[in-house]
Amino acid sequence: MSTDRNPDETLTKYTILLVAGTGGFTHAAPVLELGRLLAARGHTILFATHKTQEKWILTNPSYAFISPSNIHPLGDPLTPQQEEAHYAALQSSDIRVDYKSYFEPKYTVDSFWTSDYHHLLRITKATSPNMIVTDFFVEATRDMQKQFGIPVAMVWPQMPYGMVSASHIPGIPGFQVDALSSEHATLWQRIRAELRPLKAATTVVPYLRWVKKMRREAGVNYALGGVTAGKPDYLALVNSFWGLETPKDCPPLLQAVGPILSEEYPGLEELREFYERDKKQRVVYVCFGTHIALSTEQVRMFMGALGDLLEERLVDGVIWTVGKKQEEKFRPFLNEWTTGAREPVGRLLENANDDWFFTPFAPQRAILDHPGTILFVTHGGGSSVNEALYHGVRMLALGFFFDQLLNGLRIVEAGVGLALDKATFTREEIYAKSRQVLLDEDSSFSRNVERMRHIARVSSRKKHYAADLIEEMMYDAKFGLDPNNGKTRPMHLQTADVRMRLWKAKNLDLVLVGGLAVAGFAGASYWLYSWVSDQL
Repeated sequence: MSTDRNPDETLTKYTILLVAGTGGFTHAAPVLELGRLLAARGHTILFATHKTQEKWILTNPSYAFISPSNIHPLGDPLTPQQEEAHYAALQSSDIRVDYKSYFEPKYTVDSFWTSDYHHLLRITKATSPNMIVTDFFVEATRDMQKQFGIPVAMVWPQMPYGMVSASHIPGIPGFQVDALSSEHATLWQRIRAELRPLKAATTVVPYLRWVKKMRREAGVNYALGGVTAGKPDYLALVNSFWGLETPKDCPPLLQAVGPILSEEYPGLEELREFYERDKKQRVVYVCFGTHIALSTEQVRMFMGALGDLLEERLVDGVIWTVGKKQEEKFRPFLNEWTTGAREPVGRLLENANDDWFFTPFAPQRAILDHPGTILFVTHGGGSSVNEALYHGVRMLALGFFFDQLLNGLRIVEAGVGLALDKATFTREEIYAKSRQVLLDEDSSFSRNVERMRHIARVSSRKKHYAADLIEEMMYDAKFGLDPNNGKTRPMHLQTADVRMRLWKAKNLDLVLVGGLAVAGFAGASYWLYSWVSDQL
């Protein structure tokens, strides 16, 4: 007997808590997009975030699936002064030069654990969620998993640091500097990658002690595992995809499900006129993200190189996102003139020139989706790279910290653009590399961009699979609990080796038994040979 009922209608609907802390809206966006999919499946969605960040929900009709009464504050965010100092420290640090200065800003972000932990305790006790979906910055969500047995799905912008190593990827996962894999790496690059953790030890050990002390002061006296056998003990959802990420074997609890993007985004609005003016077909879009501010000298270099491109008519327009902090760096040369312009820089900033458009906010996806956008000059943040590939735009990347540096390597490896080194780049290099990408003499950039665009579009459907996995984890935890003894079955996506002792998981006992058997056989054979020899 057949039925037209949707089988999903028979599934129980539960409460899911979304969590986003430091890092800004780009970190919250994929979490909220997964929440949208889960809300459409009938689940109740709660949202916990730092104070003032509630505006992401309250001012955006796209997130109407979250009721204002279901928004819970986690505590105060970074002050503007703290935020500026934090990102300035990140921007000036260089992992190749000094591990300590590169690692120091991590204390700022991780110090939020105490506040996040206490607020999440309160929220969890009050709402009893069946699942937590969180940005990877909010480590305290894993304590909720530990203490309450609530399954956690953590969204990472790239493959998690320090987990799931592979023999073909030199060094600790997530900390590659010279090469993404051993395939094209030199022997010296591979040696440096393997020795890098030893060099970082004097920085990492004090940090781990600090974390332990912070947790003890909050009354938490256990350590979070999570990387037993190099694997997560929660659902790790990576907002990236193979082809950008270096392929490797992953356990079921670690899945590449990106790019996680909304089907809706703001339109061009006033920029539409800019594109239609002179029928622009080769526009360069420049955006270094919310937190990066180039120095005055770096701004001058980019202005000069972009002006050269305009003068050569390799491009016919420049759109540059310039926030208040970045605009200050233009002030020392407002009266200077740059190539490819008929007005001084100050007038360009006022959008008095038809070829230049400066704006504090740009509808990035609409710009990248416009057929007239030919090149994206980017800091290489995860969201920006995902969006550029999804919309099929070549890139020139200038990364400053963390995944931005790795994404620069990935962009080059995928053949969709080139990268600049923040410590050494020049105006001439900006111009030369932009020219190389724009001219595309062998058509490799356009071909690879189209290849990656198709892959990204198909892979973007995996956000629905991510929602499936979240539901699987939630139902597994809910119905895996034995009410008679309070015990829960092991996670169905967790490989059994992480629950075994090392000797059993690695079959060391079998190796030992096999070794003893071989040795015994060899000994017996030798004894038999000696006995036969004596008899003869």
